[in-house]
Amino acid sequence: MADLVAAENALSRTRDLGLAGWAHTGLGYAYDLLRLYELCIPHFELAAEGDHDPLGLAEAPAINRLNLAESNLRWAHELERLGDTSYGEEIAERRREARRWAGEAIQVIVRADLLGYWPIAGRMWLAAGNDDSEAAEATVILKDCRDQLAKLGDPELAAIAGAYLAKAYAAMGQLDDAMEAADRAGTDLPPTSDPPVEALIRHTAVQIVAESGDAGAVTGLQYARAITRGWWAERLRGLYAVRTALANHELSIRHDAEWRAAREDPLTGVGNRRALDERMSVAHDAARSVAVIAIDVDNLKVINDSYGHACGDAVLRRVGQLLTEQCRAEDVVARAGGDEFVVVLDNPDERGARELVERIKSTAERVAASAIEPWFTMLRLSIGQASSTDGIAVAELLTEADRRMYAEKRRRRGQA
Repeated sequence: MADLVAAENALSRTRDLGLAGWAHTGLGYAYDLLRLYELCIPHFELAAEGDHDPLGLAEAPAINRLNLAESNLRWAHELERLGDTSYGEEIAERRREARRWAGEAIQVIVRADLLGYWPIAGRMWLAAGNDDSEAAEATVILKDCRDQLAKLGDPELAAIAGAYLAKAYAAMGQLDDAMEAADRAGTDLPPTSDPPVEALIRHTAVQIVAESGDAGAVTGLQYARAITRGWWAERLRGLYAVRTALANHELSIRHDAEWRAAREDPLTGVGNRRALDERMSVAHDAARSVAVIAIDVDNLKVINDSYGHACGDAVLRRVGQLLTEQCRAEDVVARAGGDEFVVVLDNPDERGARELVERIKSTAERVAASAIEPWFTMLRLSIGQASSTDGIAVAELLTEADRRMYAEKRRRRGQA
């Protein structure tokens, strides 16, 4: 369950359409194995809707649609095994959906000129979804598909085709043929088949024998329904658990996103004044050494007046990126407002803050020197830093760093 929740979260964040298509298919398979059809089918539908495949496989669109045909029929079978007539319309709807997707798969197979396994699988799932009024046509198709699949070395799918063939014969009242087909399906079934596949084949055989009036089979069918109801209840518990886990994870993500948004400057992506104030409060309460670097973007008003605020915003974003790149992961970078940024270093060594100031200055100079756009060539930074290791109280660090930053700005203007 944890893996599924993590995968859903990763899928929600990917922008790679090919990867997303594969992820929808993979999650569909996972939920299908857990019999969580309500979660499985939407993923298969999204995979079919996009048909994005990183390798460009011609058969990929057919696979997506055949998956939908099979999962809809698995859902219908499980509802049938419950023996509850109130599910009649839902069963019919699942079968209609299976026929629709199998029909689309056949169109893809014909259009792509796929040979071998693919046209057989498409015809098999289409015939398997037929209702009782089309049983005679279905028996011809399913018998041929069963025999061809057996020759191709796919015993599990051959056994599935045999189970549907038995159902079609039973719908026509040909119980001897139905029992023969059901027996062969049981023989073809590999010992490593999925439990839902074995349940389909074993239940079909018992149901057909029960229709012949065999008292033991009737009792066995009643017992099978009792087991199916327990299995169904277990499925519903699993569905509730996964949905709850997904919902809780979504709430957690939303809470984290809201928390970050409240502390993030929307223009530059660095922290905002709230994040800065909280970090300084933590530093004050922790009584650890801390250094504060105040950075002012010179010439911003000139850039805004000369080239427009969009260019000024681009400069601010570049400064935010520059500071983030030069700082450690544990340092806090914040835009205090307007053209001023602040960096807070926790437990800096004797040279840490001074070396960071030099790196920031030299990087800004390189950006300006290599820029083509005139607003970037005007990039200049005035910087001041103060550290509690110099005997300055934490509560005074920001004020002192600001004072030193403005002193440098005045000095540079005087030199100019």
